[in-house]
Amino acid sequence: MSSEARHTLSHTRKQNAAEVTGVERWASLGGGLWGIAGGLRKGGLMGWGQAILSGMLVYRAIKGECRLKGALSASPYEKHVAEAHHWQAARVVSHSVTVNKPRDELYRFWRAPDKLAEVLTPAMHIEQVDDRTTRWILDSDPAKQLLVRLVDDREGEFLEWVSDSEALPPFSGWVRFQDAPGRGGTEVQCYVTYEPAKGHLGYLADKGSGGTSHWLHRNLRRFKQKMETGEITASRPFT
Repeated sequence: MSSEARHTLSHTRKQNAAEVTGVERWASLGGGLWGIAGGLRKGGLMGWGQAILSGMLVYRAIKGECRLKGALSASPYEKHVAEAHHWQAARVVSHSVTVNKPRDELYRFWRAPDKLAEVLTPAMHIEQVDDRTTRWILDSDPAKQLLVRLVDDREGEFLEWVSDSEALPPFSGWVRFQDAPGRGGTEVQCYVTYEPAKGHLGYLADKGSGGTSHWLHRNLRRFKQKMETGEITASRPFT
């Protein structure tokens, strides 16, 4: 397992509220107090609304943290990845799903490019170049091709891939298979890491829209449905 994957496994990735310090904290306190006073003088619905919003600024300053800022800020692990790869920014998303199948069967599915392509969206086909390299080709635009290299392979437990150096955006990802505690089946955990186009602006756009997160969640649910029922039904909701 790569050092980056080991770092991820030990990292909780819980996004705490970002700290508000220095000038920003004093500005929040001063602006909040001024806004409260103005709102109370104004009165009425608009005045009370202003006072409440300004009170949130005061609370932000007193607590020294801002949950909105934290939600839109890079996590410590994302900062670590960006520094390690010399990227402007790094987007990391993860999801997990429990599948009522044994680990070895699920591992073999992920290890077979033609099978994996069945559950991925947008539609694509995956060609085997050699034992550890595959070429991913979008059905909608065959000119868009990507070489992906398998860098870690632990049978029945773990798989990790990285894109070739020419990939835009560059990315890496891994999937881990563990016996689900108490319920039977297998817990499948998947991480995807990439450098957003346009750096920090691209990061904010994706985090705000949840695009990559929704994509990963949907594909894992498609995988679960395929393994448990043998087919993917478009009319069935993916929750």
